[in-house]
Amino acid sequence: MKTITFKCEDRYEAEKLASLMSVQRDGTTWIAGVGAIVRNEIVIQLKDRSSHAVVLKDTEAAERLRQLIHDIVKDKAKIHSTDSSGTMAMITLV
Repeated sequence: MKTITFKCEDRYEAEKLASLMSVQRDGTTWIAGVGAIVRNEIVIQLKDRSSHAVVLKDTEAAERLRQLIHDIVKDKAKIHSTDSSGTMAMITLV
């Protein structure tokens, strides 16, 4: 397993990111894609067609998260678990 860490703007954003990326009881995620990236803010689209913005520490983190979400949607990566601690969101892949 591999854990990828994202530094967010604050604790609330880290908790939000970990929650949005979490694995459901049936082993799936609610992530459908990325709506947009504006500097260090990424808009995550969910399968229920809602969109949620997450503010990361810098543009590099936003781009890394965009690539990870792309890989998850295309079944190139699978999330095992998510967690947050302070301003850090940790996503563990299988």
